[in-house]
Amino acid sequence: MSAIFFRRDLEGLFKIITKFSHSYRIISSAFIIWGAFLLLDVFASPVQAQFFQNAETWMTSQFTGADTAITLSFNVLRGLFILYLGISLVRVVQAARQDEDWQNLARTPMIILIAVTMGDILANLIIGGGG
Repeated sequence: MSAIFFRRDLEGLFKIITKFSHSYRIISSAFIIWGAFLLLDVFASPVQAQFFQNAETWMTSQFTGADTAITLSFNVLRGLFILYLGISLVRVVQAARQDEDWQNLARTPMIILIAVTMGDILANLIIGGGG
């Protein structure tokens, strides 16, 4: 996705890769396999980057009788957030393909994404889950 937005900036990188590929006779599929391997390597490590994970852990430890209800409510909120972002992304892509004004459609989901991220950071500051 970022390659679409930063196409002009990445053209120099693509030219360097093409020049390297032609000079050393390395085909572009080798670069694709190498890039896929690096991408899978990055995503294979465990992360704790779920939204409001520390808030969920804190609430579960504070309210011991409601473990499943708290976990269910946080998972429902995460699921709704992911669905909203997915639907918004599809609408933005469709608007861009139909030569409509896609930037106005993309503005609201970006504001919501930033608001949720800031809410997660502030919740971590309040409950002391900074790491």
